[in-house]
Amino acid sequence: MLLDQEMPDAPRAGSVNVLAMRLAAQVRELRIEAGLTQAELASRAGVTVETVARLERVLRGRASANSNPSLETLARLSEALGVEVAELLATPARSGHRDSRLSVVLRSATPATRRRVLRVAEALLREEVVEARPAKNGHRRRSTTQ
Repeated sequence: MLLDQEMPDAPRAGSVNVLAMRLAAQVRELRIEAGLTQAELASRAGVTVETVARLERVLRGRASANSNPSLETLARLSEALGVEVAELLATPARSGHRDSRLSVVLRSATPATRRRVLRVAEALLREEVVEARPAKNGHRRRSTTQ
């Protein structure tokens, strides 16, 4: 068996702690961006609330049993948050575009619900364009629903 000293590419305890902090920060930030509580994220991911709480607890400098979650837990959390597992571990500068709260919510919707939401969104955008268009007298049109 080789020791860490014999394997220059082996992760050191310090780098594992950096990854744990990065993971905790990313999960918390993505959870908040999606407007989810820890309990809601846990429910969507199929993990316990304590799993999410312990993972995020690392940010407060407290030792946590879940600072090193399994690959299955990472996959569940990433799916529930609408990102790739790699984004959970990426440095902030390397993180890709994050999905909006709406995108995260729609991932768990049925295809029929997604189509209905899309039709509503398209109708709202069409209405917004009409309202923003100046009338012939130079004033904006006012919505009758206001």
